[in-house]
Formats: sequence, structure tokens, C-alpha cells
Amino acid sequence: MHMPGHSRGSICLHDKDRKILFSGDVVYDGSLIDWLPYSRISDYVGTCERLIELVDRGLVEKVLPGHFNTFGAERLFRLASNYISKAGICHKVSTFAMRSLASLALRVTNSRTSP
Repeated sequence: MHMPGHSRGSICLHDKDRKILFSGDVVYDGSLIDWLPYSRISDYVGTCERLIELVDRGLVEKVLPGHFNTFGAERLFRLASNYISKAGICHKVSTFAMRSLASLALRVTNSRTSP
């Protein structure tokens, strides 16, 4: 399932029979990273809405993320809901600042490694 936000190409794999979501970098038990140069808050909000829908429909019972420990549907619901509620103007401003710094750091690093 295409789940953009963290990055444009982010995906989750869903085992419908066992109700397991392999979430990769999309969602994990920690603060979701949306300040990278290729992240988009509006896409991440849409992805979180889809994750909540999966929980509401009883389609996910266990999440296997790319980082940290596994967790259940209740935690997935809370993580996605919390992200949506924080995605206001202050969050967007701080994310813009972090993205600008990350982009600058990448340019400096890449300019040092280029011939």
C-alpha cells in the first residue's frame, strides 16, 4: 500500500489474513520523522488517516515497523491520531526549519564528496 509522507515512495505491506502491517518507516513507536527534505506533512496526514481507517475496520492487530518494537492496533491508532492533531501551523513551521537545516547539511556533505 502506498503510504507517502515520510517519503514519496513509502509503502506498507499488509497481511490481511493475519492482520499484520509491515510499516517500514511509515509508522513506528516513536516520533514520526517528517522534517526530511523529501517528507510532506499533508501526505503524512493522509497516510495517518488511512492507518486509522485500517484499525477502525479491524484490519490490523499487529504492526511490525522498520525501527523499534512491534505494537498493536491501539498504539497504531494513538500514534496516527497524535500525528494528525500535531500537524498544525506550529508543527509545519518547525518542520520547515528542520527540513531547511537537513537540506543544507546534505548539500554541504555532498559538495565535500564531489570531485
